[in-house]
This record gives sequence, C-alpha cells and structure tokens, in this order.
Amino acid sequence: MIKYWTHICLILTALVTLLVGCDSVPTYDQRLVQVDSLLNDRTPDKRKVALEQIEAIAPDELTNSADRAYHALLLTQARYLNYVRIDSDEDINIACNYYEQQGKEPEKLARANIFKGTTYEDLNKPDSAMIFYKKAEVTAGDSDPFNRGYALLRMGKLYNSHHAYDGRDIEKLELALECFRKCNSTFYQIVCLNDLGALYRPTNKQKAEMTLNDANELARSINDTANIIKSTRHLAYLYFMQGVHDRSYNLKAYKKLQEIKSMKLYGLDDNVYTTFANIYATMGMPDSALWYLGLSAHSQDSIYLNSNNYLESKAQIAKARGDSLTYLKLSYECDRKSFSLLNDPDIVNIMYAELRFDDQYRAEQEKLRQRRNYVLGGIMALVILSLLLAALLFYRRSHRYDRLVIELKDQSQSQMQDLSGMQQSINELQINDERLKGFITSHMSMMREMIETCYHEPNNRIAENMKRIVKFQDSNKDNWVKLYDYIDLEHDNIMTRTRENYPQLNDRELLLLALTCMGYSYIHIAIIMGYSNATSVSVIKQRLVKKMGLECTLNEYIQKSGKI
Repeated sequence: MIKYWTHICLILTALVTLLVGCDSVPTYDQRLVQVDSLLNDRTPDKRKVALEQIEAIAPDELTNSADRAYHALLLTQARYLNYVRIDSDEDINIACNYYEQQGKEPEKLARANIFKGTTYEDLNKPDSAMIFYKKAEVTAGDSDPFNRGYALLRMGKLYNSHHAYDGRDIEKLELALECFRKCNSTFYQIVCLNDLGALYRPTNKQKAEMTLNDANELARSINDTANIIKSTRHLAYLYFMQGVHDRSYNLKAYKKLQEIKSMKLYGLDDNVYTTFANIYATMGMPDSALWYLGLSAHSQDSIYLNSNNYLESKAQIAKARGDSLTYLKLSYECDRKSFSLLNDPDIVNIMYAELRFDDQYRAEQEKLRQRRNYVLGGIMALVILSLLLAALLFYRRSHRYDRLVIELKDQSQSQMQDLSGMQQSINELQINDERLKGFITSHMSMMREMIETCYHEPNNRIAENMKRIVKFQDSNKDNWVKLYDYIDLEHDNIMTRTRENYPQLNDRELLLLALTCMGYSYIHIAIIMGYSNATSVSVIKQRLVKKMGLECTLNEYIQKSGKI
C-alpha cells in the first residue's frame, strides 16, 4: 500500500516538471503565403495585387480547413487595406472559429480578431468591434508586440472617430506606440505619432509640436510622402490655432503649407485643402482661401464627411472679407456640429463594451489563478506526503537490513567459532590430510553461498511484494482515473480521446500509454507495472501498437495527438 502511494506521488511530481511539447503547424498553400507577403508591403500597388490574387482563389479549390481559414483571413484583410467596404462577417468568422479551436497559431488568431473588429466597424457596430480588438490585444500579449500594437491602434482610432472625451484615444495610441517601438515598425510609429500630435493640440501645444516633428522626421527617413504631408498639415493647423492669439504663428503655418505645395502633388486629402483655406483666410488672402476650399469640395461626399472643417474654413473666409454676420452664423453652425459630435451615442456603448470585457477577463484570470493554486497546493501536498512515505520506507528498509546484518553476523561468528574449533583440532592432531582441507574449502564456499542467498532473498520478497501491489492497483482502477484526468489537462485530452477512439484497450494498456506520455523509460515502466524486465515493456508496446492499428510507433502517436 505504501509503495503504491509512493509511485502515485512520484508520477504526479514528474508532471510538474514536464516540458511543453511542440505543436505541429499546418503547411499552407503557397498562393496564400504569397498573398500574405504582398499584404505586408505598405505599397498600395502591392496590396491591390494581393486583393486581386486572393479574390482569384475560390475557397472550393482549397482542400483543407486550414487553407480555407487562411483564405478567409487574407480576403478580409486585403479588402480592408484596399478600402473595400465589407458588408458581412461571414468570411472572417471562418478564420476566427478555426484559429480559436485550433489553438496553435496565436498570431493568426490575433490578426483574425483585429479584422473581425474592422468588419464590425464597417457594419456600424462599434461596440462589437471594441470587443474583438480587446480579444486581439489579449491573444497577442507581450510575445506579439506588432499585433498587440495594431489592436491598440484600432481601439485608439475607434475612440477618436466617436469623439472620446476622457483621453481614452490618447491612452490607447500611446500604448500602441510603445508596442511598435518594440518591434521596430517605423511606419506604424509614424501613424501613432501623427494621430497623437493631432490629439495633443487642444491641451498641450508644445507636446503636440514635438510629437508631430518626430513623426515628420521618421516619415522623411523612409521617404513616406503621405505621412510627410500629414504631419506637415497637422503642424500647419497647430500653428493656425496658435495664430488666433499670436499672429506670428500664421507665418509658420504658411511656411508649412509652402512645404506641401513644393511637393507638387494633386488630389490631396480634403483636410489638406481645408487647412490651406483656413490659413490663407487668416493671412488675409480670402480669394486664395476660397480657391483651395473649392478643391476640397469636389464632391458632395467630401462636404458631408468634412462638413465641420468645411464650415470652419468658410467662416474664416467670411471673417477675412469683413462679413461679420456670415462669420457669426457659420461659427455658430460649426460649434453646434462640434457639440453634436461630442455627444455621439455610440461612445458610451464602446466604453461599456471595453469595461465588460475587462471585467470578464479579470474574472476568468482569477478563476484560472485559483485553479492553478489548487493544483499546485495538491501537488505540494502529494510531494510532502511522498517525502514522508519515502522516509518511512527508508527507515523500515534500513531497520530490516540491520536485522539481517545482525543475523548474518551471528551466523558468521558461529561459523568462525566452528572453524576455529576445527583449526584447533587440526593443530592439536597435527593432521595434514588433503581431504580435510577440501572439507574446509567446501564449508567456506557453502558459507559464502549462504551469505549471498540471504542477501538476495529480501530482493525476491520485494519483487513478490511489487507484484502484489500492482495487482492491488489493478483492483483499484478508479485511482488511475484521477491520474488520467490530470494527464488530459497537461496533454491536450490524449487519454480521453484514446479511450473514445480505441475502446478495445484495457486498463493496463492505458496505464502503459500514460507512463509513456510522461517520458518514463522501459526500466521505470517495468518497475511501476510489475514486469520482470524492460524487454517485456518493449514487447507489450509493440502489441499495443498492433491492437490500435497504428502505422507508427507509440511515441509518434503521442507526438501527433498532443503534447508530450
């Protein structure tokens, strides 16, 4: 009984130090890999080619679920990066469900959650988008700073687009910037710096200027014209805002616009043109301002999307022309629109969605922590119990050996006394008979044999006791079920799946599989299961493979089934 519990304790102790095995990752269709590579390129032409290539691949052409999930992810990603509005979450759900169930590719799962969030933004469900951005942040963690940073960037932009009023957008963008710095992503550092610079403008103009200059410098280092223009425009608008109280800043704003004009680019973003119009108006050049305002208003959509900037520019032009009434009317309309934007009803839903996710995540982490503490506490108790039992066994064994030594010592003394008596008789009789010498030699050999027999006999009894213990274990099969449950927890449910798929296996064969999962050697398995030698274990393993109908070894089956 004591030895039985000792073996259980040793087995569970070994599980504590068991290393996590390698999970196999599927090999994907090379066409999909090529599309993924093109999407990683920031060049619009490459991303357009990627969209054309992924749309040319029909899901029916793909032979396995891994390729179909990868295809769904890349299709959604390519459409988003090419500004194609998505009207259904059907494709991205395929990717999210597969990678969540697979559990082997956290990078793709994080990416799938990110683009499920962008899909929900297109579907006008910003609160649902926030939940999946949070999932992506948790999945990526510290080991994947790029996807964590991208998820935080999307959260910051989501808050900003719905006019967050408590600095949540700034907080998310600052965290995203740290992540992109960790993974040395210069492009997305620039994106974060530009957005942060624009957000710092109302409260900290000095910090805004420093941030936008950093963005401009980084953009020039990689020759990113779009972001050079964006950071320059933000700086121009910053100086324009300061020019309301200090006209010297109007000249700085004008110089920034000249930098943009020197690039000789056409078809710029509408915000660039409205910034031009604002600054020219404050410089006292209403005609030039009106001309640039006309460029920004080349479509009704642009007027609608940038109506607040558009109204602000018209107000500044009216002021430059001395039309005070129109200026006051447009300023009032601009303020009214700004106030309505600040009261965006979706912002509350977005904030509550993030809070609910955080509360649920903390609760799940607390449950997991408690579960781990219970498991560790149980293991520690078993370790202490095993040490106590080992000490008890050592004491009993040493006490038994002490008795054996005393018995052998007594026998040796008795034999030595007999030999001494015989030697005295020989000396007294002075007999030099060879037959007597032979008798003495034979008697000494018999003594050695007796000693060796006595030495080995306890081991024989120990072996018999081991067999009885193993039989006792077989009669208490429920005790092994707890061990199998623990192995399932650490080895991806291998014992449960094996029992379901191979009901023909008996309990001792399942025990052999469990001990093999733990990396026990043939000798250890032979001792634990009561076999006579390690060769028996090898033969039984071969029989088990045949019984299961496997085309591989038992160790290969374990590697394919889960963690070893």
